[in-house]
Amino acid sequence: MKKIKELFKAFAQLPKLFGLVFRTDKKYLVYMICETICFALLPYPTMFLAKYSLDALEKKISYTEFAVVCTSLILLQFFVSMLKSLFNSIRPGRTSYVVGILNNDFHRKSMEIDYELLAEKKTQELQAYAGDFIKWKLNNTVWNFISLFSSLISFSISCVILLNINAYIIGIIAVVMCLDALFAMAFSKPQFKINKKIIQNDRYINYYNDISVSENAAKDIRIFDMSDGIQEKAESYYKSNLKLEKKKRFFANIQELFNYLISHSMDFAVYVLLGAYVLKSELSLGEMSLAVSNIVTFRQYFKKVSSTLVGYSDTAKYVEYYNSFMSLESKFRKTGQENFILNKTDKFTIEFKNVSFRYPGQEEYVLHDFNIKINSNEKISIIGENGAGKSTFIKLLMRLYDPINGEILFNGTNIKNFDYDQYLSIFTPVFQDFKLFAFTLKENISSFKCDDSDKVIDAANKAGIAKYIENLPDEYNTFISKRFCESGVDFSGGEQQKIAIARAYYKNNSLITILDEPTSALDPKAEYRIYKEFNDLIGDNTAFFISHRLASTKFCDKIMVIKDKKLFEYGTHKELMAKDGYYSELYNMQSSYYE
Repeated sequence: MKKIKELFKAFAQLPKLFGLVFRTDKKYLVYMICETICFALLPYPTMFLAKYSLDALEKKISYTEFAVVCTSLILLQFFVSMLKSLFNSIRPGRTSYVVGILNNDFHRKSMEIDYELLAEKKTQELQAYAGDFIKWKLNNTVWNFISLFSSLISFSISCVILLNINAYIIGIIAVVMCLDALFAMAFSKPQFKINKKIIQNDRYINYYNDISVSENAAKDIRIFDMSDGIQEKAESYYKSNLKLEKKKRFFANIQELFNYLISHSMDFAVYVLLGAYVLKSELSLGEMSLAVSNIVTFRQYFKKVSSTLVGYSDTAKYVEYYNSFMSLESKFRKTGQENFILNKTDKFTIEFKNVSFRYPGQEEYVLHDFNIKINSNEKISIIGENGAGKSTFIKLLMRLYDPINGEILFNGTNIKNFDYDQYLSIFTPVFQDFKLFAFTLKENISSFKCDDSDKVIDAANKAGIAKYIENLPDEYNTFISKRFCESGVDFSGGEQQKIAIARAYYKNNSLITILDEPTSALDPKAEYRIYKEFNDLIGDNTAFFISHRLASTKFCDKIMVIKDKKLFEYGTHKELMAKDGYYSELYNMQSSYYE
């Protein structure tokens, strides 16, 4: 019963598949259905030609009538064959187009989905399966649909023909179909599990393949002698896949043996039945020929249905994965409706009120009962050890995550009440793990809004990277990395950080600027200079500076020290040094770098 439910669930994905294809490319759906019908009808003109020829000989009809009917059937066969070939040749191109459109939609969804939701393992797995559906499973699903349903249509036609010849044949066929369907369903679940595990192993193998040829990983692999370990890990997944493929082949062989037995048993029973009716002169030669042709066709399509049924029920599930991922709702964008209207000159306050937070899937809190109130136009340096919660504080402030308990207030209003996109627009962050893209410098600095070249140059000047860029042959049209352009440049870590900072300068309409350890690749003196220049350039803007090294603390208005998941110390540099506490200890240890 459970297997039948699983099969019905797989077929329930058909409307979703049709809807998905129809929304993407209406012509593709038409071609797919037409190709299915052509495949189904292809054998029948030849069958009726054989039947008519034998009946014509028996009845001794005129040559003219015989020629007209035979020619018509041959032309019909030719027409159906040509249509099938036409639709078959069109499908790959339309499939590529549909895959491209769905890929675009999928990647846009991936870029816009709530950061908090995307960080969950469940969402990441769903995203991976949805991606696999587009890359590999869509084409398989479409082909399985054509193969399966053209076979089912042929079955229906053959059943009608055989029913008119002899009803007992249908009974034999029905029993065989039920046995085959039950057997196929029995093997669908284990085969799906095997395929699922193979896909997971392939992801690991692809990762090992990528890092083995990666220029970024080359130094570490050689210096730390990782090549043997990486190779062994890859080989373990190859061996695992080999075992899984053997297991998969075992199931396939058993299913093929079963199909062989029941199909030949059906042939024997049907031929005995037909032979008896021919001997009793209750069946004409033409009807006998048509029945035999239909039985042969049935056996071919019967085998096809058996093998396709499992494949279709497997691939159809990925339609559900794709739709489930694409239908994930962005709760952050739905929670807030209030317009966030604030000029750069307006005053505001930010307050963390009894805020507690832990990351999804973790039991330990990163911040617990965290309280602080910050005024606009203040520059805050955030200090703490690794894992203290500095970056988490920023992620909560920018609402990449929501607190588990407590609330974050902006001018006394919970930030959940604001329009999400409007609220995000007030921030200009430069993260520690910032990301540059394999496009031009101009596109990276302007975030693909590169209409104002002077503004791009001005941002590069402020970040201290303009002179270097202007000495490049293609200047601001230089590609970052050689991925898409041979003349691209692989910038050093320090240069990349300056480009990221230039991107922050380009976005000059924000209210709050954040530097989350973006200068970690620079030496302490260079870091201090960057922070000092950045501080001078942002003027009266509110700013948060995060660093293990205390380069930013002396020129900041306040210093926030996070320890033991709480606000441990808070005040000016002078106040905290006079307190002679945790901050004072950290600063004295590092002060020699900045003298």
